Order: sequence, then structure tokens, then C-alpha cells
Amino acid sequence: MSRKQGWIWLAVAFQVGVVAAMAISREWVLATGEPYLFQTAPVDPRDIFRGDYVRLEYLFSRVPLAQLGQEILENGLTKGQKVYLSLGRDSNGITQAGLLSATPPSGPYLAGRSLEHWPYRRYRYAPHEERRTETLRPVSVKYGIEQFYVQQGAGREMEEIRGDRSDYQLPLLIHAGISRSGEAVIRSYEWGNLATKTEIIRSPGSELPEEEASAVVRLTLMNRSDRSITLPLKTNNCSFSLIPAQWAPAEAADFINEQVGCADARKENIVLVPGGTHAIELDLNQSRWQVRYNNKPTSPGQLPWSYRYRIRYQGETIPGVNAMILSRAFHGRGNVD
Repeated sequence: MSRKQGWIWLAVAFQVGVVAAMAISREWVLATGEPYLFQTAPVDPRDIFRGDYVRLEYLFSRVPLAQLGQEILENGLTKGQKVYLSLGRDSNGITQAGLLSATPPSGPYLAGRSLEHWPYRRYRYAPHEERRTETLRPVSVKYGIEQFYVQQGAGREMEEIRGDRSDYQLPLLIHAGISRSGEAVIRSYEWGNLATKTEIIRSPGSELPEEEASAVVRLTLMNRSDRSITLPLKTNNCSFSLIPAQWAPAEAADFINEQVGCADARKENIVLVPGGTHAIELDLNQSRWQVRYNNKPTSPGQLPWSYRYRIRYQGETIPGVNAMILSRAFHGRGNVD
């Protein structure tokens, strides 16, 4: 065997060794990783080159300014730089994202890499007095759990179960194992049992006065389980709140009167039989949804297009419901993503 052939075989052996090491690492995480449950939804069900898969997005795939650690805020990020997302859990065991840091935190975390330079160069080198933090985009991060491969043909079936964006949609829950170094591997999936439908039932016209400049949004819940579910809802829709979409600026959460009218709210138990529905309507013209913008109370319909929201259930834990109750994202003028 010539010297050239020897180098070729050595290169091939090295590549095989790298692939084998990656496979062994993944299997180790699968076997020993700490279990975590993530809520997400499928986006694109097919890769014609590698068989069926579901492309996944998470609420923490884009991390807003309010969840960035000080080191990132001061120094920014380069494309491909490793980052670390601290993790917690809600009352249903669904993983909740904390701060994104440039160094590993002391508690549990998920490791990922920045998908782009952040912030823009022109922002980073602008004089401090010219910077406007509300114009900064969230940091886009890839964690290695954005694709889940399934049996051929199953991707389309999962899309049908999830539902169309204009109809009821069922949340997809991902079971993953996470190593001490933050590496994550998907183990399995399950479906939520409470589907949601987001509709705009009244959009503001261009000639309406300021007090009617926002939409009325309806969130309808459907019990997709085989058992009745009791919803312990407070009157005046006080069990629900608006939360900024993950790409909205941090200032979008600066509500002025969010809890107005909720101090004396009563609890009403709403029973959903299998297949039963219950709708709540949020009039975004109400003062409780006004946001502080340019130092004055502003209705969501008058905010910039980057100010987009979701309706989220914030009440007590509901027995039998295994996922967050969350609407699609929308703008206050009535545009649903």
C-alpha cells in the first residue's frame, strides 16, 4: 500500500470514528440524560432526501432581550457561538426557559449555538446615546432537537393530527433527555389533550376612533381526550393573560393595568365533555391590555407590527390537561400568524 493510500484510509477511519463517537454520545444521553418535556408544534413534515421528519420550533428557539444574560448584552454573539439556556418546569412539568448565557449556568441548562451574529454591527458600534434596545431582534438559537424523524408517511399524519392553522390545533409534546453538559436528544413524543383555535372576530377599521383601534380575539378550547375536563376559570377572563410572542420586543410586556377588574373575580367551573368546547373573548380595546409605549398608554392595535402577542392560560393547574394553553401569535389589529 502506497503512502497516499495510507493517508486516504487514515482519513476514512477518522471520519468513521467521529460518526461512531457521535452515535455513542447520543445513545449515552438517551440512556442517562435527565428527562425534560418540551411543548412545540410541527412545521414542515417531509425531507425528501432523508425520509420523513417533523421540523420543530420552540418558544425558546428565539430568545428575547429580557432573557439575555449580561455578558451577551454587553459583548454580543457571533454566528455559531455556543450558548446556554437555563431551564425550569411549570406545574404541568413543561420545560420553561430562563436566561440565555454565554457561559454555563449553575443549574440545569440546554446548550445550543447562535444562528447569526447578534446584534447587528451597526448597532454594536453606534454611540451609546443612539442605541434603541427595543429595536433589537431576539437571538435565534439551534439546540439540536429541531428535527424528529418518524416512520415514512408518519410526518403527514402528524400534521393532520396537529390541525390546520385556521382550525383547532393540538399541541405536540417532546420528551427529551439532557446530559450534564446540556446536550439534548429526543426520546419520544405525545399529543396534548386540549386543542385551541385562535380567531379574530372583530377587526378595527381604518376610520375608527382611538378607543376602538384594536381587535377582539376569540380563543376556543376543545377537549380532545376521552374524559371530561373541568376548567377552573375566573370571571372577566382573569385566568388568561397576554404574553409577548418570542420575537416581540421586551417592552411589549409593559402592561399598565393588566389586573384591573380581577381583584374580585369569582371562579366558575366549566366542564368540557369529550369533544366539548369553550370560548373566551378578549377585547383588546379594554384598558387592561394597554401597553406603555413612548411613555403613554397605548392600545395593542396601535403598537408597531413587531409587538405581537399570544393568549395564555395563567390560572391554577387543571387536572387532566397535560400541556400549556396557548394561542397562536397575533397583532392587536387582528393579524394572526
